[in-house]
Amino acid sequence: MKRAIMALACAATAALVAPAVAAPAQAQTSAQAPAPAADPAAALRKQFVAGHGVRYISTSTLNILGIPAIKVTSNGGYAFGRSGIVAADSTQKVKYSDLLKEKDEDLKGAEDPVRTIVIGRTAYFSGGVYADLLPEGKTWVRVPVQRFDSSLTTGGFFNATDWRTLKTVLTTTKAKGPGGSVNGAKTTLYRGTITLAQLMKISPGLKYSLASLGSNPGKTVVSWKLWVGSDQLVRRASATADLKTKAEGKSVTFTLSDVTTFAGWGRKVTVKAPPRSQVANLSDLDSELPDTQGPVILPND
Repeated sequence: MKRAIMALACAATAALVAPAVAAPAQAQTSAQAPAPAADPAAALRKQFVAGHGVRYISTSTLNILGIPAIKVTSNGGYAFGRSGIVAADSTQKVKYSDLLKEKDEDLKGAEDPVRTIVIGRTAYFSGGVYADLLPEGKTWVRVPVQRFDSSLTTGGFFNATDWRTLKTVLTTTKAKGPGGSVNGAKTTLYRGTITLAQLMKISPGLKYSLASLGSNPGKTVVSWKLWVGSDQLVRRASATADLKTKAEGKSVTFTLSDVTTFAGWGRKVTVKAPPRSQVANLSDLDSELPDTQGPVILPND
């Protein structure tokens, strides 16, 4: 049973780690004129100005059978274009429980910080498990990406910087009231529930990252909260859900939770690719990545 739990934990890591490279999905959509309605989705679309962006800090956690197992923190920024995010730069740290590290030798180097840069359909990684695999003189690995899912940029179940996702989530609002202050901004708190199946319809990458957990999307309920400022821009977003699966014939419950705080809407955000001389390709790595990385990206075949 312990071995099965470890396998499931590694699979669940993918659901937490995958967001780091999913930023520019919106760049692949055609530009549309912002809707005139004064609502969070419309306010977000008005932020899509070349050279502008937003900063964020996110924390995702995974509990197994009620016991804390994995915590992922990420901070960085998104650069906008006319139709959404066009680039992202973030640093991510994964913290495994002592119990998991005792059971799996591969996890020992997996807690080192990983920096990720995504520009268009190219992702660059540095640090973490990549450090020991890179050829001498190289500090980055370049990975061409087939597609992205913008709902996974900040971790967790949905991305509040994707206006379509934001609009869909808000249609499931069950309550609305004062949200207090977030980074100095007075907010209104929206809260509700949405099924995982509904989120997967607008975010295909979510299905990819959670597929190995075997949870029933139609029956999995995601509880969410959004703190929205007076300018209708999201200042904080959180979501949590219990994912039930089986390990060696026994039912196991994972609890995934995430919270993301946004700041600096409309400020200048610039994302640059690493120097070419420091970049290697996947084919140049000394060995394959360990399984604990999970399905972080969807590489071109």
